[in-house]
Amino acid sequence: MKKWLFILLLLCLCGGCGFKDIDKRFFVVSIGIDKSEHKDMKYRISLKLAVPGNSLDNSSAQYELIAQDANSITEAVRLLKSKVDKELDFGHAKIIIFGYPFLKENGINELDWLNRRRDIQLVSWVAVGQPSAEAVLGTKISHERMPGNSLLLSFGKTGVESGYVVSEYLFNFYRKKKELGLDPILSIVESANNHFTINTAVLFDKENVKLTLNSNETRLFNIMKASINKVEIEAPFRDSKFFVSVDNINSKYHIRIPKNGPPYVDMHIKMRGVIEESASGPLEINQLSQYEAAVCQSSEEKIVRLLKKFRDNNLDPLGFGLKYRSRHFGTVEEEWHTWQALYPELEFRVGVEMKLEGVGVIK
Repeated sequence: MKKWLFILLLLCLCGGCGFKDIDKRFFVVSIGIDKSEHKDMKYRISLKLAVPGNSLDNSSAQYELIAQDANSITEAVRLLKSKVDKELDFGHAKIIIFGYPFLKENGINELDWLNRRRDIQLVSWVAVGQPSAEAVLGTKISHERMPGNSLLLSFGKTGVESGYVVSEYLFNFYRKKKELGLDPILSIVESANNHFTINTAVLFDKENVKLTLNSNETRLFNIMKASINKVEIEAPFRDSKFFVSVDNINSKYHIRIPKNGPPYVDMHIKMRGVIEESASGPLEINQLSQYEAAVCQSSEEKIVRLLKKFRDNNLDPLGFGLKYRSRHFGTVEEEWHTWQALYPELEFRVGVEMKLEGVGVIK
């Protein structure tokens, strides 16, 4: 008897709680933040809602895209609730897209709402949408089995492994915004003809858009970061060129400050791969050392140019400043002022070691 009274008491207590059944919820899978086209509004917030289906075939990837203009994200979400008949659940929102025009005008200062809400996952992927976040969220991928799954596979590297994708979690993006000596970088997702293209990136100086990397620069950044293992490299050889498919990358660097000379970064990159294509026809297996030397020389020159570009724009996406601060003692202000004086004079010495395992299967 006491057991049933206890169960009845629990039911009575739970009757007034805020729990809602799953069939009374709309799961938000992606969030888009854009600049409003209305002069008296600041934001245009887009939410991609997953519509439950009864199977996992391609036709079941149904979604609903709702958008609202407002002067705050909180207000926009409240108004968006008036457009649906179920409670909005942000627990499954794994993709956050900022519109490129919005970032150009407002910078990356609009992270407060995303970090304060307890139901927004800090392991959500963050990227930049072009031409807008709403356009990216509204792209209907014909082969997508679940709403928003294409971007999850791209950034999570559980599907495609591309050397042009810069994956960034929300918590790490917020950390880089605050951390001295490490600047934020995000991939640009371009939407066109019902497809995504992710091969460029944008760099920030803690607040504003400062530099946009093209596809080759984005690939080189990933090589220096060693955040990927599979990438393709082009190398000139005599009057032609060949391409190498790299399947293993290891990168490390040290900051050297000699007493009698300028400070410099000593970077070493080791790669292993196989020649995948040649513009001059068959290649000789006994000339592998020459091919390796060509790859090393070409890669070193390109990487040094990109590092100088970062330095000249006073950007540090690789975290040189953070590593310097971790190796030197003093107050935060002293460390940071010393590094700011060193960085414009910093030189780069890059050594690339390429190990070719063959010239392909052509005899």
